Amino acid sequence: MAVLDVSVVNIALPTLSRAFHAPLTVIEWVVVAYGVTITALLLIVGRLADQFGRRRTYAAGLLVFVGASALCAAANGAGALIAARALQGLGAAMLSANATALLVASFPAEERGRALGAFGAAVGVGLAVGTPLGGLVIAHASWRWLFLLNLPLGLLAAWWLRRGVAPDGPGTRAATLDLPGAVIWAAALLALMLALSRGPDRGWGSASVWPLFVASAAALALFGWRESRARAPLLPIKFVRGPLGVAGLLTLISQALSIAVGFHMPLYLEGVLGLSPATSGQWLATVPLAALLVAPASGRLADSLGTRLPSTIGMGLTACGLACLSRVGPSLRGPILFGGLALVGVGQGLFAAPNASALLAVVPPPLLGLASGLQATMRNLGVASGSAIMAALVASSYAAHGGGRLSAAAGAGLGAVAAPALTSATRDAFLVLTVLAVLATVVCALLGGAPGRPPGASDGRVGGC
Repeated sequence: MAVLDVSVVNIALPTLSRAFHAPLTVIEWVVVAYGVTITALLLIVGRLADQFGRRRTYAAGLLVFVGASALCAAANGAGALIAARALQGLGAAMLSANATALLVASFPAEERGRALGAFGAAVGVGLAVGTPLGGLVIAHASWRWLFLLNLPLGLLAAWWLRRGVAPDGPGTRAATLDLPGAVIWAAALLALMLALSRGPDRGWGSASVWPLFVASAAALALFGWRESRARAPLLPIKFVRGPLGVAGLLTLISQALSIAVGFHMPLYLEGVLGLSPATSGQWLATVPLAALLVAPASGRLADSLGTRLPSTIGMGLTACGLACLSRVGPSLRGPILFGGLALVGVGQGLFAAPNASALLAVVPPPLLGLASGLQATMRNLGVASGSAIMAALVASSYAAHGGGRLSAAAGAGLGAVAAPALTSATRDAFLVLTVLAVLATVVCALLGGAPGRPPGASDGRVGGC
């Protein structure tokens, strides 16, 4: 539900604009408020879960999420809906920051990869069905059902959590939260997310964008200074400088590459190839479906071979897929298009579970919430940065190839003159992403994850934690 609600509302923005008689610039905050709140709070909530109990925090998150969903459905104005979405984002952060930590604490080391593979499949389902489900609801029911559907599912999940997950034990407590550090961290991510969301539309040099980047950089520098001196840091610097930082960075890059494909390909498929939105969606479904099929197997590979090899192969296949997509042309080249999308999906499916397992294996059990929150934060930052980077790459290359301003051309409908420019821009952008994926593959091979160990071998943790 937490992943699903990132995208399920996107398609309803025009409907909400008409329902509340509000401009789209205001209604867009229905999406922005949710995403910004989640990202800013994930690490903080994960750290609080280490202190107060992960199962308890997860259960509270379910109740907050369900209650906020009811408020969203009952909203009678744009302001009320935006406020309810921010509260829903808080609940989603409490869920997302604890999900993988609960899995790692519930399964022995030799089964951790399988559990995280199943988790990756669930995330893939949420990403894949969000937009189609939103379209079905808008077409056949009121927009309020976008949120009402969460009520029975959330209550069922709360009941299931109570029956299926053991209560928090005494070993899950951690040190007190560094409140000043938490405030600085939230402010830094808030400024960064706002900048990334505004940049593609308003321009990266806009007076409403670049000061946000400066503020975010300054806040992150202040956060680093604070954490190096705090008695109980929110994010211990020693962990960030080691394997945890590498795994977190790879999570961000992987998510950014995946999102960049889904963000731009509809424009190419519909604007250059002339496909209908439905046909375009069928092509794009290749990526999440391929990832969904591979994710469980990647977890088993991580259990038996270690995390480094499958994550390296996965990132390498992603690079191959992006290289294929950099060869698209002005007419449909089915094998190249399908091969590129399938390789990206398979690569992402192979990479996700081993990298998550590696990230969660490098911290002691009392800090699993911290690691889980950091992983989710990097994933969300990857979503925001991937779409922003792709928009910047395509727009600049489109202009360089004589297409003018991409937003203006796209808004008026792409004609014969614009299509060649967009084809060239698509190739250029995917070529840049291929280079990034190759570099990430090298990092995976040298620094990512851990070498294999015999199946069933213990990693030294007590009680499967």
